[in-house]
Amino acid sequence: REPIGRQMNPGPSGDKYGAKENNMRGNICIKSALLCLISYLIGCFSGNSLSSFTTPSCSPKSSITEDKYQQEKKSHDGQYDHDAVMSNINVFQKLFESTDKTWRHGYHWFYGRHLHRYRGKKNLAILEIGSRRGDSALAWKEYFGSNANIDMITYGGNNDSHKFDNPTINCANDESCGRIHTFYCDQSDAERLEKEVIAARPDGWDVVIDDGSHVPAHNIISFEVLWKHVRPGGVYVVEDIETSYYPKSTVYGYNFEAGISAAPPLNALSRFRQYVDVINRGYMGPSGHTFSLFEGDDTIMEIGFARNVMFVRKALKGTDSGGKSYDDYPHKPVILPGINLVHDTIKETLAIFREQSKLLDKWRP
Repeated sequence: REPIGRQMNPGPSGDKYGAKENNMRGNICIKSALLCLISYLIGCFSGNSLSSFTTPSCSPKSSITEDKYQQEKKSHDGQYDHDAVMSNINVFQKLFESTDKTWRHGYHWFYGRHLHRYRGKKNLAILEIGSRRGDSALAWKEYFGSNANIDMITYGGNNDSHKFDNPTINCANDESCGRIHTFYCDQSDAERLEKEVIAARPDGWDVVIDDGSHVPAHNIISFEVLWKHVRPGGVYVVEDIETSYYPKSTVYGYNFEAGISAAPPLNALSRFRQYVDVINRGYMGPSGHTFSLFEGDDTIMEIGFARNVMFVRKALKGTDSGGKSYDDYPHKPVILPGINLVHDTIKETLAIFREQSKLLDKWRP
């Protein structure tokens, strides 16, 4: 067909006038379309769509003021964002330069990006498993501020055979330490963790970091005990996960076996990958809500892996613009043919997980 405005439908006075009339109609349509497009763009970028040509597609932007839009645009500008992130990374590196978090592992590239959001948070609390000389505790105090509650766990390795000179042990009675409290506890002892550490901080922590024995089984035991005490929006980090790649080795007097192809829980990375299935259980059909690997795992919102660290984020409280909470999703997920087979795999997977978990018993006191 010919373009609009070139169709030669005859008019009341013949072909000539009919063509002219159609051309005029076509030009009007083109001008109207251009005007709609211009008003659409103005509405989306200024936040004020023209009342005569309000388009539903513009509605998300129309609620944003010009100032707020410019702020958001600036925050998403590549160069601006890069400089801000690098500044956060360098701040962390400077404060932790005496620890192997920076000079050995380069964890400032991770922590500088992910922990910056917690700085200045009111009543912030952090727990770190693993404290030899107290350097990290003092650095956390500088990083999060003197009002942050900093809890540390120290222990002497297998059979408490390694004695560490840790001055923060006495911080409970030393005002110069600020709000640093150090517990003497085996991270694999779930009972002591509950009675001594968790009981002392009943409202939990915003940040928990496992830099303890580095035994893969200990990583798992500690996480599954402490996770339910991480606050909404908080993060749990496991450092030095390279030990999961060793088929056989020793660390702090502990002899352990793992390996890149080892099944969980011998390989801590493999165990944490299993937790991903819990996040997605809402897509496993009607029986998916029963899929649970340990108490409190329904609050896992995100699991990530970085260089020699893995982290888990806790679901936020509150509602979105539609009035729904995180737990309200997925909403009416699509059900595909074969969903009944998914139910069978859930039962099989849970049975395997329980059997694998028995291997952790040898690592409990």
